[in-house]
Amino acid sequence: MSADEGALQLSVTLPEELLQAAAERVAELLLERLPASSASASPWLDFDAALAYLGFSRDRLYKLTAARAIPFRKKRDGQGLLFHRGELDRWLEQEYPLTGSAG
Repeated sequence: MSADEGALQLSVTLPEELLQAAAERVAELLLERLPASSASASPWLDFDAALAYLGFSRDRLYKLTAARAIPFRKKRDGQGLLFHRGELDRWLEQEYPLTGSAG
């Protein structure tokens, strides 16, 4: 008998809005735990840092950049993308307007 045979598997389907809210909250919590020196570092993010900051999947961020639906820059040598935290924050506010009350 393998270890997996007695394991219970649970599958949950979540609405996209709930999944997105959870991803954004995880990103916020991760940012709160960064050392102060990291928080004051450059506002520019490479692709992987933008993934972590936004909480998006690699596929989703690729599709958004391909459609030019999210603000980004190409590095001078053409290799890689850069994202500015402030621009991403403003984009998120436009794409995901406030739908409830915080208090």
